[in-house]
Amino acid sequence: MKAEGRSGDVANNFLGSDFWRPGVHIRGNVMRQFESANGPCYALELDSPVELNGANTYEAALGNLTGLRMALQAAGIEDLRVGDRIYLECTELQPTSKGNPRIDFKIEIERDQAKSANAAAAGN
Repeated sequence: MKAEGRSGDVANNFLGSDFWRPGVHIRGNVMRQFESANGPCYALELDSPVELNGANTYEAALGNLTGLRMALQAAGIEDLRVGDRIYLECTELQPTSKGNPRIDFKIEIERDQAKSANAAAAGN
């Protein structure tokens, strides 16, 4: 087996707070999970391109946003897994005492239990 990867593949394509506004949504597949200083992040392959850093891309990263964690918990899911198919929509921006708004989300997750178990066993 031969494998190749670059950390920069999605490093500059984070769907950060400046991307999200009420009504903005994405749909795609979780390709991998990785850790950052702020917690788990997810590399996504999107169904439709998004504009990030002045270019259209189908590959994006989703960080450990508070609103995302809250939406996952509301769905009864601890975290996303490789192979999950997701629909994520920004529903609201909530003011916080930190100066940055909390981004509230609606999330829908389709999870193939067999693929998810295989990915977990492989350490993804």
